[in-house]
Amino acid sequence: MTSEPHLLLVEAVLRTSREHADWWAEGGPRPQLPRAWQQLWRDAVVRQMDFTGEPEVPSRRAVQDMLDQLTRLDREAEWFRADPALRRRAISETLLFGTGLGPDVPSRPAQVAWLRRRGLRPVDYARVSAIAAAQDDWLAAWNTWAKSLG
Repeated sequence: MTSEPHLLLVEAVLRTSREHADWWAEGGPRPQLPRAWQQLWRDAVVRQMDFTGEPEVPSRRAVQDMLDQLTRLDREAEWFRADPALRRRAISETLLFGTGLGPDVPSRPAQVAWLRRRGLRPVDYARVSAIAAAQDDWLAAWNTWAKSLG
């Protein structure tokens, strides 16, 4: 994949997220970030800037959004954890969509649902139900995508 820095960062983030979840559940020494964390992050942001032509701040936000979506999938979608082929494909499609290299990926409905969900901020109680509904729509779109491939 042409977004290799993105992929390396995703793998590190997912691994670290799982280690932290295990730590919360089981205790023990707190997991540490990978030694190359800052370089992984910087490389992905620079590549994002190259792909999109956007400045650093929006590129950092885009990389963070991709990471947030994938760590959320790892926590909430059983198929993401259980099926390595679907996980790889979901990661690839998220990176293709997020970098602008493949805006018409088969998971586009889930990608758009994620963007819609990310655009909602809990500023009052009326929006809490909208945020929950957007979260449900996002996960349902991913589950529909996974079932169509499985």
